[in-house]
Amino acid sequence: MPDERPGEYFSWSEMTRTSTGLPNKPDSEQRVNLKCLCSTALDPLRRYLGKPVRVTSGFRSEAVNTAVRGSKTSAHRKGLAADIKVSGLDAHALMRAVIDSDIPFDQAIAYHPSRGGHLHIGLSTGRMRRQMLWAKAGGGYEPYDFDFDS
Repeated sequence: MPDERPGEYFSWSEMTRTSTGLPNKPDSEQRVNLKCLCSTALDPLRRYLGKPVRVTSGFRSEAVNTAVRGSKTSAHRKGLAADIKVSGLDAHALMRAVIDSDIPFDQAIAYHPSRGGHLHIGLSTGRMRRQMLWAKAGGGYEPYDFDFDS
């Protein structure tokens, strides 16, 4: 991989880390997408929050995505999505920060604590839908509602 970082605050190792032990090396197009993800969403969110953003899952090779039971159409496979956590903020607070900061996104999914408690943020190479979802405790997804209790 190139020596340059994909983002101001993010390294290649954190954008490609996996605990599966499987190869997880993005190709040139996926590396371009990871740089775009960092410059468009992750770096601006880090600046907006003024605190570190930890990527728990960034790029996923097909094998890694299958091993973690990711969606077959996952933006992670293209290098266009990251699951993130920020110390002291739950998924709801992260969703609010993304909306308040006006960061462009295609899809943002806040996960219930029993499903990881992270925020998934994804981009698209086409129109950004700004789709917001809640990943419920028992499984499945529903439209995100800022007024509900988890």
